[in-house]
Amino acid sequence: MHKRNIVIAPCGNKSYLFEEAWLKNKEERNFDICLLFYHEHINNQDVVKSVDHFYHLKDFKYKMIFTLLTKINPEWLQHYDYFYFLDDDIYIDTESINQLFNLSKAFDTSISCAALSADSFCSWPIFKQDPTAFLRYVGQIEVMAPLFNSQTLKLMLPTFVENKSSWGIDSVWSKLLNYPKNKMVIFDTVVMKHTLPVGGGELYLKIGVSPHDEWASIVDRYGAKMENFVEYGRLKYLSTENSIPYSIKNSISRGFSQITKKMRDYDLLSRIKNRLGFLSGKKII
Repeated sequence: MHKRNIVIAPCGNKSYLFEEAWLKNKEERNFDICLLFYHEHINNQDVVKSVDHFYHLKDFKYKMIFTLLTKINPEWLQHYDYFYFLDDDIYIDTESINQLFNLSKAFDTSISCAALSADSFCSWPIFKQDPTAFLRYVGQIEVMAPLFNSQTLKLMLPTFVENKSSWGIDSVWSKLLNYPKNKMVIFDTVVMKHTLPVGGGELYLKIGVSPHDEWASIVDRYGAKMENFVEYGRLKYLSTENSIPYSIKNSISRGFSQITKKMRDYDLLSRIKNRLGFLSGKKII
């Protein structure tokens, strides 16, 4: 049966997490997986056999995704409902990926992501997991590991080739969605680990331009906010700490309800009737 979710990720000769983590429980996954190889030569040909789809495109992540979805397999935009674009240094297991797809569908997100583990390398602290939260509605989802629904992806695809580094295109995504307050979500109940330092990969040695300059340029071009890493709201887990105010409020409300019910059901006339019924041996309701 054709799956409705797909993971599309860059892959090189040193990539290993797709097999060790993403496909750890391969038979239980609710997604297909497509790897886009960026090195000139493939050292291990077995990598081709381990996934559903494999393309040797030798380019940067989002440029390869653009080529894949506009020139090679444009029909995928109709075949799949959700697209997850992972960097190849992200550790997240099969069950967590399944859960992220399911939650994104359940909450009808435009763009979503898992939260980063406490020991992850990280650019923006907002993406670190908050253990008290189930999810958080935010103003921007970064390029490292976003999950798109198909409609949003169709709108965002042209931005994928705006620059080499991909810095700043996530700022544009928020702008193109008109800065919604309930469509971009960090799911704190799903955790991933960014295993390598930010800015330390091969990409930054190959692009030949300043990522910061590219970021400023694309933001200016679209008239977008440079950084919109803000939280608009959240769903929290009930705990001893945050449930006390809720419990007090609920107890007061329940107490008033009971008093009101007694006043309504057992007013003076009702009490007299019930008393007379008791004296006559009849129960009066």
